[in-house]
Amino acid sequence: MNPKQKAKFLEIQEEEIEYYYDILNENIVDFDCGTLCKPDNNGVPFCCSVRNAVPYLYKKEFELLKKRTNLWKEWIPSNKQEIKMKMEQESDDGIFCECKGHQFCERENRSISCRTFPLEPYLDKRGVLVGLIYIKSFVHGCPLSKHPEKIRQEFIDTHFLFWEKLLLRKKDEYDMYLAASRTERRLRTKNKQEFKIFFPSHLKEREYLLKYI
Repeated sequence: MNPKQKAKFLEIQEEEIEYYYDILNENIVDFDCGTLCKPDNNGVPFCCSVRNAVPYLYKKEFELLKKRTNLWKEWIPSNKQEIKMKMEQESDDGIFCECKGHQFCERENRSISCRTFPLEPYLDKRGVLVGLIYIKSFVHGCPLSKHPEKIRQEFIDTHFLFWEKLLLRKKDEYDMYLAASRTERRLRTKNKQEFKIFFPSHLKEREYLLKYI
C-alpha cells in the first residue's frame, strides 16, 4: 500500500460517518435538556454556543453535511486565544465548524460532537474502554453534570458502541482518551474525589472492574 492509499484508508470516510450517525440517534434525556441551561445563557443551550464549545468535525463529515444541508460552515476564530486553539488542535482530518444556531437545528444533521456532548470515553488502567465520563472542560458548564441520573441508559449503550468502534479505528483518539483517563485517575487520587462513570448495560455491576477503574 503506497502512502497516499494508506492515508486515504486511515481517514474517516463519509460512509462511516453516516453509520455513526445511525448509532448516535438516541436522546440523552427524556426531555429537552436545553431547558436546564437556556435561562442562564441568554436563551441559548450551553452546548449550542461556540462561546462555550466549538464543534470539531472530521473533514469528511463536513463534506458530507455540506451535501445534505446548508446548516454548517467553517468556524472563524475572533481573538488570539481562538486562533491559537485552531492552529494547535485542527488536524489533517479534523476542522472546527459552527452551525446557524440552535433555533435552526436539524437533528438529523447534527455533528458527532453535538451528538456525543457532554460525555467522552473512559479507559481503565488496562487501556480498555469500560464506560463514559463527563468531558472535564465542560463539567461545570453543562447542567447535566449535576443530574447524572437523568441520562438515559439507551444513550449510554449506543454511545459506548460508537466509541468502541471509533477507538479501534483511530489510534490517535485512542491515545488521547487513554491519556485523559489517566489524568482523571491521578486527580481522583490527589483530590480524593470520585468521578462519575456511566457503564453500558453489559458492564454494570461487574465487580471485577473495580480494581481497574
